[in-house]
Amino acid sequence: MRIPFLYFIFFSLTLLQLSCTEPYEIETVDFESVLVVESTITDELKPQIVKLSKTSRLEDPEILTVNNATVNVSASDGNAYNFYWDSETGNYISEQAFSAVPNVSYTLKIVTAEGKHYISTAVTLPPEVEIGEVYAERIVDGTENKDGVQVLVNTEDPTGNAKYFRYEYEETYKIVAPYPSPYTAQIINFNPNSGTYDVELTPREPEIICYSTENSTGINQTATTEFNENRIVRFPVKYLSKLDAKLQTRYSILVKQYVQSVEAYTFYKIVKELGSVESLLSQGQPGYVTGNMVSETKPDEKVIGFFEASSMTSKRIYFNYEDIGLEKPPYFIECEVLALDYWDDTTLDNDPNERDAIRQYIEYFDYQVLTVSTTGIYRIVQQECAVCTSFSSNVRPTFWED
Repeated sequence: MRIPFLYFIFFSLTLLQLSCTEPYEIETVDFESVLVVESTITDELKPQIVKLSKTSRLEDPEILTVNNATVNVSASDGNAYNFYWDSETGNYISEQAFSAVPNVSYTLKIVTAEGKHYISTAVTLPPEVEIGEVYAERIVDGTENKDGVQVLVNTEDPTGNAKYFRYEYEETYKIVAPYPSPYTAQIINFNPNSGTYDVELTPREPEIICYSTENSTGINQTATTEFNENRIVRFPVKYLSKLDAKLQTRYSILVKQYVQSVEAYTFYKIVKELGSVESLLSQGQPGYVTGNMVSETKPDEKVIGFFEASSMTSKRIYFNYEDIGLEKPPYFIECEVLALDYWDDTTLDNDPNERDAIRQYIEYFDYQVLTVSTTGIYRIVQQECAVCTSFSSNVRPTFWED
């Protein structure tokens, strides 16, 4: 389950303050359970999402999801959208797909299982601005110790109506297992007295190619208010080191551009900058950020979070490491192919019992068999180097282009 971002900010920033002192056992002295709300509805026709959680004690940093709440979004045009709790993701998802539309205001309402009522201020959809150019460049910066690829965005709003932008991305990369294994291996007929056993090899199609997808985390936003022109030039969205294994074969990134209201931009800007305050929830301190969610039953109750409507456009690009002028980066782990002799079952030659090592590697560490010689030499390797589905998926994404 994905950790609610604002909850993560709260917990991480508190630990950041503790890291500057001598180590001691963390203990909460004065704990306040606070509702955390995250939701951005967009002009995409899709099931919209609301994330609800609660803060927890420092010594017990478990994500406390808020279950069995009644969640709905009401629109000024008379439409209403109910949300259900999805146990798999821990999020509330709209029962029907809908999109935010211009000139309509939207209000989020939450009623918890305990009967507490929360409501947002009404929000409207900012103007849509089509995302401009998304491109990748080789970057070498000795001052920042960077050598790799930077994904950049150029965007322009000729109308001047949109000034606040937030960016997210979804990266997908192709994985090719360097040592595909043509077998599944199982230890059978093990005799602990003699140390003998059989290795049952079942032929299979080698799982060579996989695809992994990861979503961005954190807050990445910018504004054009300080520029003479209403344009964004070379805004950095994602950096990858030249040694990043994601660049091993082919890499794709879908960059999403959200146009924000000034209120949403300001809220998330403050949240991002809160690394210097004592606590996100300190009473009377700048660390407590007032969003646009309030309690209807207890007006003084603290609520963390923001409900926003945002127009979104996106663009996907693909590239290989050669396209950027890089050498092929190393694989995700260092793959060492071992050649072990089944008939070497002693340690008299100051060498490990290779027969027992074969069994241990296969049975307990999921090593994969590459080949077996007629003389009993087994070539084996770590599972991640032979079977990419051990950490990825062999389902090719529908959008993928080679």
